[in-house]
Amino acid sequence: MPKNRERKIPFQFYVNSDEEFIIREKAASCHKNISAYLRTIAIKGAIYEVNFQELDEFSKQLSQLRFEFNRIGNNINQVAKKVNLIDEVDQEDMEVLQDEMSDIQKNYRLLSRKILKEVQTVVRKLEE
Repeated sequence: MPKNRERKIPFQFYVNSDEEFIIREKAASCHKNISAYLRTIAIKGAIYEVNFQELDEFSKQLSQLRFEFNRIGNNINQVAKKVNLIDEVDQEDMEVLQDEMSDIQKNYRLLSRKILKEVQTVVRKLEE
């Protein structure tokens, strides 16, 4: 046995071939070797596999909202430029911009709350 080994006490138990397969698969899915997997299960009682795909989807939606905010900003700049040139604003243009901005802000707030709840859930699971 190597002298620099941190854990010096061997622990052994028996399983059948089906159980061995399941244990190996679960350890691999958690990116752990069998010893680390079994030790974590025995001590902590569970291993949480965090799925970040949903957070990635939220991130993509936030990026889309950011793009829409930029688009609205460009539209506002165009209206401002038009106002500066002719000193009058078309009421319909202003209403369209206000409606678009209101929709985007509402969607952004909803998505932000959803992301925050998901992150809090993941953090709570990791802290257990």
